[in-house]
Amino acid sequence: MSIMNDLIERDGIPEGFKVEVFDGRVIMTPQSPEQDWTVSDVKDAVKAAGIARERVFGDVLITFPGENDAAPDLTIVGFDAERRRDNYSCLDVLAVVEVPSEPDDEKDYVRNVRKYGRYGVDFYMIADPFKKVVTLMSEPQPSGYGQVVEVPYGETVEFTLATGERVAIDTSTFPTRDAREQ
Repeated sequence: MSIMNDLIERDGIPEGFKVEVFDGRVIMTPQSPEQDWTVSDVKDAVKAAGIARERVFGDVLITFPGENDAAPDLTIVGFDAERRRDNYSCLDVLAVVEVPSEPDDEKDYVRNVRKYGRYGVDFYMIADPFKKVVTLMSEPQPSGYGQVVEVPYGETVEFTLATGERVAIDTSTFPTRDAREQ
C-alpha cells in the first residue's frame, strides 16, 4: 500500500487540502479559489464535449508503476478505464489538467511534464493563474512532450482525445492571481 492510499483510507486528508507524495515527501496544499474555479470551468467544457462524468474527475489517485502516484487537479480517462478501489492506472489516462498553486511551480512545470510524458499521457494542460497562460503539451516522449503550445487566457484551447472526442475550453473566464499574493 502506498503512503497516499494509506492517507485516503484513514481519512487523513483535511477538507480543502490537496495531498501528494513527491520524492518521498508528503505535500499538503490548500486549494485556492482560483484553482477550484478553473477546474470547474474545464469540467464544464469537458461535459459540453459529451464526455461522461464517470471519465472525468479531480484529485483522484492515479498510480504510476515504480514512481510516486499523483492526484491531478483534473483527469480524463478512456472508455475502458478500470477503477481499482479509489484509483486508476496512468495507462488509462488520456489527459491531465493542473492549476499551479504557486508561481513557476516545479512540480507542475518540470516533474509532472517528465512523468506524464514518460507514461504516455496524450495531453497535459497547465492553466496558470499567475502567468495568465495555458500551456498545452502533446506528443508524449520519454523526457516530456514533443509539442508545446502556449495560449493566453481569453482564447480557446482545443484538443482531440484518442477516443475522437474534441474538447474546446474557453479560457476567458479563468481567474487570475497576482504572484505577489503568495
